[in-house]
Amino acid sequence: MTPSRRDFLKITLGGAGTLLLPGASFLHAAEVREEPHFFLMIVLNGGADSSYMFDARPLSMTKAGKIQNYLGQEPAPWTGRNGTRTLATSLVKPLTPFRDRFSVLNGVYMTPSFDGHLQNMNFLFTGNAFGGDSFIPHLNLAETGREPQSLDGIMSSDPLSATINNHSAVVPLQPQSVGGLSKALKSIPPLQAGSDLTEFIRGRMTANSTGPGRLSAAAALMRAGLDRAPKVHDQLAQLVESPADDSPEKRTVALITQCFRLSISRSAIYAPSEFFDVHAADQARAQPKLFVSAIVKVATLLRGLADTPFDDHRSMFDVTTVMVATEFGRTLRAPGEPIDATGTNHNQFSNSILLGGKGIRSGLVVGASDLSDETEEPSPAHLQIDPALEKSIGRPFDFSAFSPRSDAPGTFDIKDYLTIGSVVNTIYELFGVPKEHYRVLRRDLPVARVLDRLIA
Repeated sequence: MTPSRRDFLKITLGGAGTLLLPGASFLHAAEVREEPHFFLMIVLNGGADSSYMFDARPLSMTKAGKIQNYLGQEPAPWTGRNGTRTLATSLVKPLTPFRDRFSVLNGVYMTPSFDGHLQNMNFLFTGNAFGGDSFIPHLNLAETGREPQSLDGIMSSDPLSATINNHSAVVPLQPQSVGGLSKALKSIPPLQAGSDLTEFIRGRMTANSTGPGRLSAAAALMRAGLDRAPKVHDQLAQLVESPADDSPEKRTVALITQCFRLSISRSAIYAPSEFFDVHAADQARAQPKLFVSAIVKVATLLRGLADTPFDDHRSMFDVTTVMVATEFGRTLRAPGEPIDATGTNHNQFSNSILLGGKGIRSGLVVGASDLSDETEEPSPAHLQIDPALEKSIGRPFDFSAFSPRSDAPGTFDIKDYLTIGSVVNTIYELFGVPKEHYRVLRRDLPVARVLDRLIA
């Protein structure tokens, strides 16, 4: 029999209650010994155009032939508590109930050297256009001072993206699979440490892990996974499937919160199914519908976190840092096409990111992009990296005043701008990640500055 929504809440909240009693144990691994802190990353895949969200442009700019706008509505001012102003479209209305629970970061540079999807998604997660260590597992390191959870993270998305999910110990886990998975795990015993078979496999993995190469590193990871397998088996067996009549997003929230409470994972990644790569005009015309669908999903996840108790005085939102990101923004238009029949290309020089939840000073607008209307002249620095004027780029940022600069630099210097490195390093600071993992602005440049004023 499928449990009702009320039954489901009773089961999951009842299990959560055992986590909160001093000395109580709910699967020994789920004991809470430190201040709870989780991370949810929501990825808008394909390069979402920030001008349809929190970095909008006036209709006069479209009338002047400078930027496509298939929404056809005048955006409204959105002013942060810090006084920085941007324009937002009506498409973000589902997020307005959370206005005081997240901050908007505009004009964020990704990788200035590459404009491909793969390179910028790699850069978002690893700080390297060609891939590397994702920042998600770093939030689960023992060096953060917290007990590592069994998995670094889960990914609950449909369809799955190999690029987004390509991280060690970040495991695909779908809400619709929970019931069958839990039932199967309850019907079989976990791997037993010390058994002949387990020790044989462990011995081979140990032997293969002694070299300096990638295969040896992979063997060491497999051995660590084998050692954790009994614990993960018992934890996953406790998952409860949410009611089948719930929306996919509500089921996703239920799965994520269970994984957090059971110490299965410290982080979760969710990517809505909408794909924002809109090069052709007919694809670009569909952007308002894409954003309506995706933003409702994001709002549903935030509402689910806010409505789900962690304990008797905090919600899951209160103990979770939330990041909404995409791999890059979009160009103002495609060259050589009429403004009412143009698609867009990739823009790695200006991105928008939302940060909220635990540890984040919310309600701010941080950073800005240039070419804000049809009259603004580009700076020499802009022309240096975008001579065709196809893209808006991030404005120079005053890290001391924590506001966009109004000057027009003569040359482009990445040290003067807000970058994804600063965003990730701010998350690192929140989670206590060791400094050696912090991102640099470039191989020959220093560490990207932490956005201290964004930390509550």
